[in-house]
Amino acid sequence: MDLLYRKTPEGICLERCYTLDGAPVLPERMDGMPVTELDRYFFSQTVRGREVPPEELNGEPELCGSGLDELTLPEYLRKIGPYAFYNCFHLKTLSFWSTVEDWGAGVFTGCTGIKHLKIRVVPGRKSCFKEVLSELRQELMADYLNPEGRLLARLVFPEFFEESVENTPARIIMREMHGCGHMYRYCFEDTQFQFREYDHLFPNTVIQERPGLAAQMAVYRLYWPWGLTDEFKDQYWEFLKQHPRETASGLTDRRETAILKWLSWQTEADQAFLEGLLNGIEDQRDPQAASVLLDAVHSRFGGQVKEKKTTRTFKL
Repeated sequence: MDLLYRKTPEGICLERCYTLDGAPVLPERMDGMPVTELDRYFFSQTVRGREVPPEELNGEPELCGSGLDELTLPEYLRKIGPYAFYNCFHLKTLSFWSTVEDWGAGVFTGCTGIKHLKIRVVPGRKSCFKEVLSELRQELMADYLNPEGRLLARLVFPEFFEESVENTPARIIMREMHGCGHMYRYCFEDTQFQFREYDHLFPNTVIQERPGLAAQMAVYRLYWPWGLTDEFKDQYWEFLKQHPRETASGLTDRRETAILKWLSWQTEADQAFLEGLLNGIEDQRDPQAASVLLDAVHSRFGGQVKEKKTTRTFKL
């Protein structure tokens, strides 16, 4: 990877990236100085208000637009210029630190493909998590990490969008909000994320979102219970027991067999729930997931699955 850059009083400002790798990890330092800034239109095919960069550097092509799939930002980064990711619509995963202070205007314009955020949160420092979430209205999965990179919680944020509806007799335009995702973008006190507020909103998700999404949110909060109190732990378990099919099919679709195994050995997971999970993977043709559940039923309850419809032969 080659980089165009310039030195500033604060550190290094990156101007353009050249690589064949669609998932670059930007360096922490260059020339002994910390990388603190990304220039405007850094990964955009369109470049305005600055000199147009060359299309190649040392034989490597510039990485921009649809060529960017994943991105890891450096620890000391403090500023991202306007429209830095403009129309990077293939960008799916963004890893960054909570200490980025300045996200320029329109940074995420056209970044409709982002599905996964990985944020390292520095305690006691102003966080940019709220700012980033407010710019992305699509359904998101966010990994909440400590500064060392340990995963503390995996959070799902539902999609939301606004619609303008004309009230012709009154000659006014009314805005209607669809989806409960906008409420989840407000789970903050100042800039600090509040897990209790996130968990408190779950009944809204049950009403407004599909059961599979609600089951995913519940499973992740139970498996990574950072900040989870007993009150909300009970509500998540209650929902999962009411929707074992959606829970099982989601876990198998996402190939999260380790979570399925953990779930099947929890004291709250009774035999009826495990049999419901087995029903949920009938059509998935996943012998590994089926064996995990059958082993849990046999080991914990010492018997066969009660319902005949849950006994299936899985062929590799």
